Amino acid sequence: MAPTLSRFQGSIVVLICGLSFSFGPLTFRAVDEADAWQYLFWRCSATAVLSIIIICLAGHNPFRSVIEAGRNQIIAGLCTAAMFTLFIVSLSRATAAFVLLMQCTSPFYAALFSRILLKEPVERKTLIAMTLSILGVGVMVGGNLGSGDAIGTTLAIILPMFLGGYTVLVRSSPIRDPGVPVIIGGITGAIVAAAVSLPGPGLNVPLNDVMMAFIGGGVLIGLFAPLWNYAHRFVPAADVSLLLISEVIAAPIWLWIWMNETPTSSTLIGGGICLAAVTWLTRQAARSTQNSSRFSKRIHGLYVGAAPIFKRPDLKKPNTETRDRQE
Repeated sequence: MAPTLSRFQGSIVVLICGLSFSFGPLTFRAVDEADAWQYLFWRCSATAVLSIIIICLAGHNPFRSVIEAGRNQIIAGLCTAAMFTLFIVSLSRATAAFVLLMQCTSPFYAALFSRILLKEPVERKTLIAMTLSILGVGVMVGGNLGSGDAIGTTLAIILPMFLGGYTVLVRSSPIRDPGVPVIIGGITGAIVAAAVSLPGPGLNVPLNDVMMAFIGGGVLIGLFAPLWNYAHRFVPAADVSLLLISEVIAAPIWLWIWMNETPTSSTLIGGGICLAAVTWLTRQAARSTQNSSRFSKRIHGLYVGAAPIFKRPDLKKPNTETRDRQE
């Protein structure tokens, strides 16, 4: 049986996962010869293999876990494959700061999807934060289109859409095994990358590139993604968002230190606006949680990084006392 974590323990795990994820772009920049698709194949393969090993060590059958996974978990795995692909290909065409800061908009896509698919109302403070985020994205995209790659910019814009959809799927259904979406995403991503690479340059790359892909996929994703999926159950959503901002902040720093990759001023300004919107929404969510009493109406929310972005009141329970009197 999986151990129960305290809020502090869960926060530490989430923080470690966020900092670990921040080294992902650095491993891609450190390859010698592999292109984006070759790196993606080895990265996704390592992700799937290590996730399978971890599930086996936990005493579970990974193949049975995948077969018994619900529809939402399977679709979440396909979203994971899309995120893996879009992340690496966009990194090959745009700066890491631009790609990572663009991911800050994922909570707002999740709000949109939850409204469309689950008919959940969106709070006014979320709409305010979404407006600020759109402004920040406009600043980033405007500056990047003038000096960057239009394809990389477009893929970076699409990436948080899948991240938002992934979160909706994961949050709207219980996860029997937190490694299932990672396995499905890794296998699917590897198949897509192989289909692109085999007719062209093939999959033979230097050992250094394979090792970088193993670190970026096997260790940073295959090991820490299931841990994050598990630990965030014990941490308030507002805390999760602030802790995961460590990835967005740390990744460009690592690249600036080791690869001399400097983000553009428009990326920093627009990204700062997006981060401010997410942080403000997070603080609003934390304040609302602290002010709510134990006897107040309980709220079910989809918490994506920053805050509860939609809510659904509990269904009214039948009045058993009145019914007993009538009988």
